[in-house]
Amino acid sequence: MSPLASYLRDALLLQNVSLPSLLDEAWRLEPFRPPFAFSAFFSPEDTLLCVCAADAAHHTLTESLSPEAHRHDFQVAELTSGSGLVGLSILRQNPRARLFGLDVEGDAAHVAERNAILLDLDSRTRFARADLWSATTLRMLQKQKPRLIVCNPPYVPEPPSSRMQMEAGAGPHGTAHILRALELTRLVQPDALALSWCSLSDPAGVVAAAEGSGYELDTLYACAIADGEYSGSVHPYLRDLSECFINEQPDTLTAVAPDGSASFSFLLFSGAFIRRGVRDRPGPQSNKSSTGNTTGQQNAAVAVENICRDFARAGIPALQSATAPFALHCSLLTRWDELELRVMLHGESSRPGTEGE
Repeated sequence: MSPLASYLRDALLLQNVSLPSLLDEAWRLEPFRPPFAFSAFFSPEDTLLCVCAADAAHHTLTESLSPEAHRHDFQVAELTSGSGLVGLSILRQNPRARLFGLDVEGDAAHVAERNAILLDLDSRTRFARADLWSATTLRMLQKQKPRLIVCNPPYVPEPPSSRMQMEAGAGPHGTAHILRALELTRLVQPDALALSWCSLSDPAGVVAAAEGSGYELDTLYACAIADGEYSGSVHPYLRDLSECFINEQPDTLTAVAPDGSASFSFLLFSGAFIRRGVRDRPGPQSNKSSTGNTTGQQNAAVAVENICRDFARAGIPALQSATAPFALHCSLLTRWDELELRVMLHGESSRPGTEGE
């Protein structure tokens, strides 16, 4: 074990942190090692969480479909699709799935198309360049009639006095892209959604907007992480946002970044949302299970708000005791875990100093 890994282990043990690492889910990304390529901006932790939510949404939908419905194509639309990884992960599981991906970034469609060819999935994919706010995007989605919409959008609040790169900034409250995706959802009405967002940008408001469009939060993945290149650059601005939840306590910062590099910690979220009434259709049904506790009829948006407020107040221990009326999976991603995840997808597979272990 490397010295840094030993230090991280000891630091977490001293704080009695028993959250699983998000790396426990990294097996989901094994098919996307090089030569799979990524577009200009790629955040592996966000993408991994979104894959988890997409898997959960896909599983719930396929369990609720009638035998007749299983014989038809399963249409997936991925907004802000980048490399196409999340949508392609569904196609690898479901031979009836077809993917339509949209991204405003110039080269993203070409990168995703090459990835589809690499995975021998190009006959079931189509990628295009499009802005979420364009009328063309809405028309294409209405024509596609997806059963599942996936969106892992930018989420960093953008100070009005500055202009972040297109792939990072998401308006003054960090919700511009996710709320636009939910507007499209309300108009297109897929059976399910897999969405990513975070505690920096009105996290409960995102869930409330989905509920207002007719969708119930079925499964939530929450991961504590240290500030990054973009989020860290707006740290003073975040402190003034009323619906932004961060933790700056020394114990929390040591847990997420034992090298002392973190200024704050926040929560990444991804969720599987199911349209109301889908479970009432005839066909096989499954009981929803949860790794978290339930609180009866508690509103999902209120539950997410409480998770964020408790984390901002008490740090990682709050996630260990979090409760919710939906399936809840809480985890931790340290700086070391981030590095290992990036190495897995961009380079050689072993940690420094682990040869022969």
